Amino acid sequence: MRTEDGLTICVPSSVVREAEDDREATRKLGYVARAAAVFRADRLVVFPDGEGERDRGGEYVRAVLGYAATPPELRKDLWGEREELRYVGVLPPLRVPWRTGSPPNGGESTTQGLVTEVGPEGRVRVNSPLGEHPISLLVPSEMEVERGERVTIRVSSREPVRARITGKPEVGFQVVGADLSEALAGDGLAVATSRHGEELSVSRLGELVADAREADGYTVAFGAPERGLPEMLGLSPEDVRAAVADGRRVEPDPGFDLWLNTIPAQGSGVVRTEEALFATLGSLTLTE
Repeated sequence: MRTEDGLTICVPSSVVREAEDDREATRKLGYVARAAAVFRADRLVVFPDGEGERDRGGEYVRAVLGYAATPPELRKDLWGEREELRYVGVLPPLRVPWRTGSPPNGGESTTQGLVTEVGPEGRVRVNSPLGEHPISLLVPSEMEVERGERVTIRVSSREPVRARITGKPEVGFQVVGADLSEALAGDGLAVATSRHGEELSVSRLGELVADAREADGYTVAFGAPERGLPEMLGLSPEDVRAAVADGRRVEPDPGFDLWLNTIPAQGSGVVRTEEALFATLGSLTLTE
């Protein structure tokens, strides 16, 4: 699932577990979406952490993040009215240069659709501005799509509807749900963030940037408030520290290349997930 030469961010379904209400949860997810936009992530994966969830789970998290990742003029058509989206007015603008609309010559226009169902024979059902109900479209043979992804649609006629999927949006990020091991599969440098991991230093950062460039980008996973990645994997902090000190893999291992403490001198007892996103990606996306 990892994208090539890019950035994939993984957050757990329990990421808003400490939010007092839906408004606060939505605001927190807005900061997660902002981080994905600021650091040009290609994909934002929500992986299951059922034991850590409280009032809001993966469906809620995916809906709010997916809504935030959608061009503003298409949000109503693609998402409709859902209870999870009650407080999306508090989401910060992402200011991503979306590309939709008709060309100056008045020819075929482009828009986006949200895949709601992946069916047989290469067809998917898509929410779009082209009709009141999801429309069925054929996926190009060289393309793979997942439920929840946005696709680019080229429209030749609106009445009757004549449209085709031509690819995925070139800007912005996709929001999907997947197991952590699936999200880490493939090429790229897979990083687990934890205060118990290897402390990031200036010299080590230079090595990591070079390694990531050679490995075609990063996949970076984050934990949840009061429930980090070690706990999600059934590990103790001592397990992680000992494995890192010995230079061996942390077991059980869903596919991480290294465990990294990107805030080695943290002054607070707790670093929130959205804070860790900005601190971590601000370092890892530096250029040589």
